[in-house]
Order: sequence, then structure tokens, then C-alpha cells
Amino acid sequence: MHGSEAELTTNWRPWAVSLVTLIVFFVLNEYDWTLFRSIAADTEGYLRLGAVTGLRYLPQLIIPLVLAGILVGWKNAPDALGLSSNPLTGFIVAVASTSVMLLAIAVTSDFVVPDNFVITVSRGAILPGIFEEIFYRAFLFGFLFRFAKWGFLPAALVGAIVFGAGHLYQSGDPTEATAIFTITALGALWFAWLYVEWGYNVWVPAAMHLLMNLWWELFAVSDSALGPMSANVSRIGVIVLSILITVWFAKRHGGRRIKGVIWMRQPAA
Repeated sequence: MHGSEAELTTNWRPWAVSLVTLIVFFVLNEYDWTLFRSIAADTEGYLRLGAVTGLRYLPQLIIPLVLAGILVGWKNAPDALGLSSNPLTGFIVAVASTSVMLLAIAVTSDFVVPDNFVITVSRGAILPGIFEEIFYRAFLFGFLFRFAKWGFLPAALVGAIVFGAGHLYQSGDPTEATAIFTITALGALWFAWLYVEWGYNVWVPAAMHLLMNLWWELFAVSDSALGPMSANVSRIGVIVLSILITVWFAKRHGGRRIKGVIWMRQPAA
């Protein structure tokens, strides 16, 4: 189950890891579109897709990798972001868990053929699914939890609040904004839990995120993250199914990682 059995350590003090992680995260999160807009805002089609990938998303991978190399050593940098874990495990868990969502959406929504399948799927599912999980879960949450030794909930809530707030632009009124924020923030907590319980395998939440976005893109569900009641019920089904699969597997591979006091704080070494 565990993608990285050996626990990585750093010589940095927890407060220093916390400070550097938060500064780097908030700077990148605040200016993530700046480089793209200043260089390639008027591009279209595949050129725009390449520009978004290289100028907006790749810095959220490269800079955390550099910081990871400084913290735990260059050969351990990919492992510090969960990248050296098995991607197949992530996609098996995700396919099994999101099947209930795919079935529900397929029954209640019409299939939509995108004007450009590659661009639509890349922009709507692949890029955010992979890079947001590396940035929010493996980097922000992961560094605060693994290396700064925060408790699970304090570490996860930082990213959950920012992640939820980042989707507020999709709302049209305060009620919808509250619902969107709640759904996306709870989703961030769930992804963080999966990341830890599957041995810091970032491909588990990434594949889950990617496939859920993909089903949303390929069927006429909603223009926002909120969606109709049927879609939200199916998302609850995905969460429940993924939790059951994770707990079942954990019982056969050493037990759950997040339990007891670790929810709020990590015991002193």
C-alpha cells in the first residue's frame, strides 16, 4: 500500500520548514498566472495549451522539487512529493472509486463531444488533476505534515481553505459561493487523507481528481464546481467508496496512518 516506506527526514527545524513552505506556496499561488499573461495571453489552440503548461503549471512542480532537494537531498526530492510512488496504484483506486460517479452522470447527463478533445481534456482534467495535487497536497500539505510536523487537520486546512477560495469565481451569489467553497474545501481534506493513507502516493489523489474532472468535462453536468444534486450525491458515493477501499487495504498493510492525536498534532519524537 505504501508508496514510500522509508520516512524522509530533514535537518531543518520545523518552524523553518513551515515558514519557507508557506512563503513559497503563497507567492506561487498568488502569481501563478502572471508569467503566462505577460508572455502568452493572446495565444490560442495548442500553443496556448503549451504555454499554460510551461508557464503556469510547471513552476508549481519545479520550484517545490528544488525546495525538496534542499530539504531532504536531491535524490529524495521526487519521493518528498510522492512522485516516485506507483502511478498504477493511483489509477486503480481512482477507477474503482469514481465508477459510481461515471455511471450516475452518464444516466442523468448528456455526453458532450468537445470541439477539441485533447485541449479540453488537458485543460479541464489532466493538468489540474496532476499539478494541483502536487502543489496543494504533496507540496503544501505534505511538507507541513511530513517535515514541519503539523497535525493532519491544521496542515490540511491551510490548503483546503485556499483551494476552496480559489473556486469562488464560479459562484453567482453568496449561497452558491458558500456551497462551492464547502465542497471544494472538503474535497481538499479528503485528497490529503488519501495522500497520507496511501503512503504519500500523490498519484492516488491526482488520479481521483483527474478522473472526476474528466467525467465532469465529458458530460453536460454543470458550468461550476457545484453541480446538480444527483452529481453531488455521486461525489459523496465516490468519497465513501474510496474511504472503504482505503481502510480495507490499510487493515491488510500495517493499519491506518492518520489516527489518534495525529489528527491535531504530531507527538514529539
